[in-house]
Parts: sequence; structure tokens; C-alpha cells
Amino acid sequence: LHYASPRDAIEDAVRLAKGMTRKHDMFRTGFSGAKVVVKADHPDLSAVERKQLMEDVAEALHAFEGGLYTGCDLNTGDGDMDHLVEATGEKFVLAGRNSRVDTNVATASSVIGSVLGVVEAMEGTRDLSSLTFTVQGCGKVGSTVAKELVRLGAKKVQTCDLFAAAAEIQGCDRIDDWTSTPCDFLVPCANSLAITEEVATNFPEGIRYCVGATNSPFANDKAKEIFDKRGIMHIPESISSAGAILADSVEWYDIDLYQTVEPSLLYGWIRDISAAKASDLADHAEQKPHKVDSRLRNVVPSREGVPVGSDFPDWIDDNTIHTDTVIVGGGLAGTATAFSLSQKGVTSVLLEKGSSLAPPTASSNGDSRMYRKMYSSEFFSKMQAKALDRWEE
Repeated sequence: LHYASPRDAIEDAVRLAKGMTRKHDMFRTGFSGAKVVVKADHPDLSAVERKQLMEDVAEALHAFEGGLYTGCDLNTGDGDMDHLVEATGEKFVLAGRNSRVDTNVATASSVIGSVLGVVEAMEGTRDLSSLTFTVQGCGKVGSTVAKELVRLGAKKVQTCDLFAAAAEIQGCDRIDDWTSTPCDFLVPCANSLAITEEVATNFPEGIRYCVGATNSPFANDKAKEIFDKRGIMHIPESISSAGAILADSVEWYDIDLYQTVEPSLLYGWIRDISAAKASDLADHAEQKPHKVDSRLRNVVPSREGVPVGSDFPDWIDDNTIHTDTVIVGGGLAGTATAFSLSQKGVTSVLLEKGSSLAPPTASSNGDSRMYRKMYSSEFFSKMQAKALDRWEE
């Protein structure tokens, strides 16, 4: 970033490193917390020579002799990580390389998991159909969160970004000012310190939750205290924004698994453990926002023990259904196939993306159909006769 002074850069690094330590401790990832920041001399970051910059960062990493690992973060991308891996000799970088896992989606998964977990703890259900969300910041993480909230059936998803075009997301309502637009649930996914005392005091009535991906969303303790006094339940980013470091824990524990796993499995695991942690914290706080900070220690595991990433293979086993056959499509043909296989003692799993079996989009749906038994092939005629018998059943 273009920090105003070296001291500002150092203070930001210290603040972020403390936050990372809280994240790693919250889930016992196998790491402590650290943060690398770079003070750019150019306000326009596009003027920075990226390859040389990554070579400078590599030199700093080598100085720690393996005591510090880094990865992709704000204002960096895959190209930067490629330069950094080359400059470090393929050391000291955990960036999801050679894997289909997207760490931005991983972070979004921890946000969604935390949303579901806190709603379940507070309302006894994960149903989001009565809640209006405001997603502040629609970058890679925020846009993924917004789309997933729509998919999960949220009543309304409002999106806001400094770049208006980024907030144009299918199924969402773009808003110009997140600080003055009412919502039930604020989801900060932009830069730090955005919730000032003024914002916290004047935010429209009706807000009940604040959970997001932003590191240090509150400008100071007073701003957080104002939200607490207003009864707004906040799940700390040490839980809600931990997705990427949870992925790091798997990458560190089992690099082969990380590079070959179906990404949706990793995202599902992150969502599940984030939901459980958020729900557990809300319960320990007795569903009272002002007790959250004092009860955090109740959900932080000991640093002794195996890293959380080692639990992922067991989660895969526990969430895997073993079957003889997978049938894709739950219309007339799919359900008839499943029925026939069951009579033969063959197990099957029926997959249907619709809200019910034989949904309106199924090819067999409609007011009328023609049925015929006359075919040029004797085989098909016999099959049709048998099918008609089955239909009578």
C-alpha cells in the first residue's frame, strides 16, 4: 500500500499480525500469526515493478530462515505469487498454487459458515428467508458471499462497493451508501476500520448482526462498544474471516490432498467448522453481544495438539455417501431408474438440482403426454409393455 509514513506501515503490520495470531489460535492451524506489508512509494500501485518487488519480499522471507511463510493477499495476485515462488526457490509461500482451491472462495466460505452458525444460535434455524443483508465490498470475497446468500434464499441482498460496477451482481440490489441503508445483517468485506463511532451510532435501526471478511472492521473499541449496546451480534473476524488460513493448514498438513481435492469439499469443511465455532461462541455469550469478547477464550483450543488441517480427511469420509450408482436428474426417468434399481437391491443416490423431485424444469413435466407401444424393434416394444406394467404399480 501507499502508506503515509514508515511508521504507518509498521503499525498496520503489527495490527494485522495480531489479528492473524487470533485467527490461527482460534482454529489451531499449526501456525502463529504474522503479516508482511510493503510500503509503496507510488500512490498508483500499477507503477510498481512487481517482479522486483517480489524479489525484495523473497529476500525478507529468506532472512527468517523458514520462520515466516506468506501468501496472496490485498493488492497481490497469482502472478505475484509466481514471481515470489521463483524468487524464494519454492520456499516460504503458501498460496494455493498447483491447486484448484481458490483462497478467496475459502474466505467467503468461512463468512457464510459464520452467518449460518450465528443465525442458528440466535434464532434456532439456518433459514435466511426473513433477513436482509448488506454486503459492503464486492471484490473476490464479497461478491462470492453475495451470490451465496442469494442461493441460500436470503430475503434481500444489498451490495455496495466504491466501484459501482462491482456491486452489480445477479439477484442483488446495488445501493450507493451502505451506512444509511437499513438491513438486518451487515457483512463487511472491504478495507479495515470502516465502522467508525459515527457509523456505529447512526446506522439505521433494525440491524441485528455484523459478520464479515474484513480484518478489524471497527475503527476503535468505542465503535464496537456502540454496536454491542445496540444489541448487534458480532462474530469476530478470527472466526468469520479464517477460511484462507484454514486452507493453509490443509496445504501444510497434506500438500498432495490439497492439490488434488475437489475444491467444493474444502469449502464445505471450512463452512462447517466456521458455523460450529460461531454458534458455539454465541451460545457461550448467552446470545448477548456485550458478552462475546469476554467469552472468546471459551472457544479457543489449546495450542497443543494436531493442526486443524489434519481433520479434513476424516471430514471427507464422514460426509461421503458410498453407493453403487449415481443418477443425475430426478424427473420421471431418474426416479423410475432409482425405483427399479432398488427392487434389484442396488443402492443409488439421486441428484436433482430443483427444489423437489420432478420439478417444473424436468423434461417429463407438462399437462399431457402421448404413450405408444408400437416400435420397429421388438426389444423396445417389450420394454414399453413392461414399463406400462410398472406404471400401473
